[in-house]
Amino acid sequence: MQPVPAFALEALKQSYRSGAISRREFFQKLAYLTGSLVLAHEIMLTEGFAFEWEAYDWPDPQTQTPKQSIAAGEQRRPASVVTEWVKYPSEEGVEVGAYLAQPQVGAPFAAIVVIHENRGLTEFVLDIAQRWATEGLLALAPDFLSRLGGTASFDSMDAAREGIGRLQRDGVMTDLHGAVRYLQSRPDVRRDKIGVSGFCWGGGQTYFFATESNAIAFAIPFYGAAPPLERLEQIACPVFAVYAEDDPRINARMEEVEARMRELGKPYTRRVYPGTQHAFMNFTAPNRYNAEQARVAWADVTAFVKQIIGATKAP
Repeated sequence: MQPVPAFALEALKQSYRSGAISRREFFQKLAYLTGSLVLAHEIMLTEGFAFEWEAYDWPDPQTQTPKQSIAAGEQRRPASVVTEWVKYPSEEGVEVGAYLAQPQVGAPFAAIVVIHENRGLTEFVLDIAQRWATEGLLALAPDFLSRLGGTASFDSMDAAREGIGRLQRDGVMTDLHGAVRYLQSRPDVRRDKIGVSGFCWGGGQTYFFATESNAIAFAIPFYGAAPPLERLEQIACPVFAVYAEDDPRINARMEEVEARMRELGKPYTRRVYPGTQHAFMNFTAPNRYNAEQARVAWADVTAFVKQIIGATKAP
């Protein structure tokens, strides 16, 4: 790779500083100029343009059981983040366990409910909750297997997946409504700035919950199955939908979903990340994890959220 011309780099930096281009455009142009997403991030760090998540490296891919994953996620906690395990009521007789991560200072916070994949509450999800906290949000990651004893009660991810298959949509939605009510009850949360995001199975639940709740400020489904077209009219918040390039089952409907959202006049953004497969954000899935595009997608969704909540990262 040839060295980056100093004049071209300086001109690009000046365009960004002056506001002529957005942060995302700056990164994309920088990646094109350098020929490397990784080098572009390194330059952004050096120049002071990067957010904290870019200095907080994603873990190496690894395969773990739910119990080991939860323990490992706790060990990764950044010093700027406070975490705890909480419980909240869902419906009569049902209590949901959840992992909560929040910034040390800056309350009241915007908040986000993080919905796990079909393997339950694993290290990856805990890490995502911690990452949102480094961005200034209070993050709540419910364990939707609580109805079956909790993720940690399963001996393997395969067993947890089977447990997810036994859950009913109505129960999941009830637990999500309970999560929003719990966040609204906290004095350190901005009641009108609560969003939801999820991955894989959780992405589908995110999409569906957006058709059920008028209390959420945004929805970010990561490679999640969209609800039927007739339900899209009920979505009342901006949606940022993340898709992998090589994900035929999920992508089969993304064109019609976008067309219908446009027709309805709903605020909707769709991004397809090149060279990626389903679950490309998950560092515990070594055959699918795409480190470079995971960073790009994270930059995109955090920028989307910060525009909506109108706040910068907590000091």
